[in-house]
Formats: sequence, structure tokens, C-alpha cells
Amino acid sequence: MVQQDPDAQVCTLRVRSEVAFGPENLCLPTVDVRRRVDDALAIVGIAGLADRKTTTLSGGEKQRLAIASILAMQPSAVLLDEPTANLDPMAAKQILELLGRLHQEEERTLVIVEHRLAPLMRYAPRLLVMDEGRIVDRRAARVRHDLLALGLRTGGVKAGQAGPAASARTHVSLRDVSFGYPGQPVIDQLSLQVRAGEILGVIGPNGGGKTTLLRLIAMLEKPESGCVERDADVRMVFQHPHQQIFERSVRCELDIEGTLSDEARAAILAEARLDGLEEAAPLSLSLGEQRRLTVASAVRTEPALLLLDEPFIGQDRRNVAWMVGRLLTRRARGGSVVLVSHDIPLVGSLCDRLVYLNRNVVITGEPEAVFERLRGQGLSAFTPSFWDEGEP
Repeated sequence: MVQQDPDAQVCTLRVRSEVAFGPENLCLPTVDVRRRVDDALAIVGIAGLADRKTTTLSGGEKQRLAIASILAMQPSAVLLDEPTANLDPMAAKQILELLGRLHQEEERTLVIVEHRLAPLMRYAPRLLVMDEGRIVDRRAARVRHDLLALGLRTGGVKAGQAGPAASARTHVSLRDVSFGYPGQPVIDQLSLQVRAGEILGVIGPNGGGKTTLLRLIAMLEKPESGCVERDADVRMVFQHPHQQIFERSVRCELDIEGTLSDEARAAILAEARLDGLEEAAPLSLSLGEQRRLTVASAVRTEPALLLLDEPFIGQDRRNVAWMVGRLLTRRARGGSVVLVSHDIPLVGSLCDRLVYLNRNVVITGEPEAVFERLRGQGLSAFTPSFWDEGEP
């Protein structure tokens, strides 16, 4: 089983050791373990990370590691809980193609929990739709499904037209910013501005610097050179919710920025589909519920600048619509949003500008202009058509 949260699955200190853990417990000969490790790392595209510490990996790199650790055991049946959620579009495309080969060529049984369904449809899956623990619809394989009619997500929730023109006021300014981790340069002389009344989308491959950019803007990291200036109060929603959950109940977590009235708190919980969980321990919630809790906690203070790292992971169509509504409200009230997401169709329809970030490669502009340049560079997985239509 590949779990939804890779952090819940990784149990060793080195990438190579993690992939070897399963085959070793199958008591395979050492030479077979090494061969399986090398093959599995190559299949998921992280052979170059074999000697890295698992604690230094990005969320997407950890997800690929989790998949590799399962494939190394060569199971006849694989259970996958949102296997592409933390992956960049190119890596997700590779994993989906891999799953297709496992099913079609090696005849392995796959059970996949997924919200982004369009790319899977070309493999003619048998589709079960669940709601509140019950199967509410069944669809046969090799039938073209109308996913929207089933209330499911295709590529994303359409956000409509762009908002009013952004203000001339600048909330964030980066000038010639460079930053890296030991032996790992990440951002090189990046200059960027975020204006009031703007939603700025940040896309790019895993390890390309997207989360690092948010951390620099939040001043959780200090640039090695260059300057970050910020003229706004800021709230950041981390990619991994457990990193910013502190209290013992949902009620206390929402009240951490100041006590809410019972009525206001109930309204927030209902909007975030967390009603009935007021006294629950936040870390006992599902990953998707934890993510909605951190988003609700951030937006309730109406910050001038909101930083979001993959907020749509684990969310169905209704929850994504709620988040989109909160972001549009912030924009309409003159706030700024910097949104890191692999949900390319949603980013394209929601954001006023995009930044494609991959170490030394930076492409900025209006969404369609950025997508056109990416298509011209053979990076079609970073454009909406693959996720909307499941194009190969």
C-alpha cells in the first residue's frame, strides 16, 4: 500500500535503505535486493537521490520514494491513496504511465484512490464513487465517464474570469535573491514582485524551489544574497499540515489567533466541512481535513498576504470550490495570494499571473502565455490539456 501521506510511510534515514527495506524483509539475497532497489529508483525517476537523507526530500520526492519502496517488493496487487497528489505534473504523468504498464503489460491489480481522474480514464478503470463511507455509484470499465455529472473533479474547479487589475502597491519584492541548501543550489538571482489584489501562481517540478520561495517570502529563510522586502501581514499554509498544528482540539486551533464567538466558529467549521469536529484532536483528522483546518485558520484573520503550499491536495470538488471562494474574496478585498500548486487547470483559471520555477529556469507572465512557452519546450504536462482531457 502506498499511503496518502508519504511522511507516514518513510521509516529509514536514507533513500536507498528505504527502498531496500521491503525486499530485505522478504529475505531476498543481497544481489536481488540491490537490483530491485536500482530498478525501482529508476522507474520512479529518483535514481540520483539514492544516497540522500530522506529528511531532505521534497514532498513530491518523498511520494516517489514511497511508490518505489512498494514496487521494489513486486506485489501482484498495489493499493495507492492519491499517488500523484504531491507530484509535479511531469512526475505525475510518468507515474500514471507506469501504473498503466503495471496493469496492462504485467497484469497487476491496482486500487487507486484519486481526485484528479481524467488522466486515468484512458486506462478504462472500473469506477466506484464513495460518499460518507458508502459506494453511491458504480461505472463499468471501457465506458467514457462524465466525471462532472458524477460530481467529481476532472482537472480542477473552474474559477472564472480574472479579477480587477492589481493595485500598484507592492506587497512583496524580491531583488536578485539567491538561496540554497548545503550542496544543493535552489534559487539563483530571482527578482519578483507580488502586487496587492493579485493571485500569483507558482508551478514547476518537485525540488525546483517553489516551497523555498514561499519560505523566503515568509522570512522563514534568509537569502544568501539579494533582498526580500515585504509590506504586509502574512499567513502561510504549509504543505504538510502537521507542521503547523499546535492545539489539542479543532476549537482551540481555530481560536489560536484570538477567541471566536460560538456562532462565528460554527460558521467557519460548516463552510470548511469540519462541522461536528470542534472537540476532535486535529492530528486525528484525515490529511484533507487537517489541510482545510489550516486554511480556515489562516484566512479567518484576513491577512493582506496569504501564502499557500499545495492547499488542494486531498480535496474533492466541493472543498476546492470553498477554498477558491476564500481566495477570490481575499483578492477582491485587495489582498495578495501566492499559490503553489500542481493543479495546473485550476491554477490557470484562478491566477492572474504564473511563475514557472525550476532552479535557474524562471518563466513569468499571464497564464496562457506561460503555458504556450512550456508547450514549446516540450513540457505539456505543465499545461491544462493533460489534466483536463487526459492527453498522453
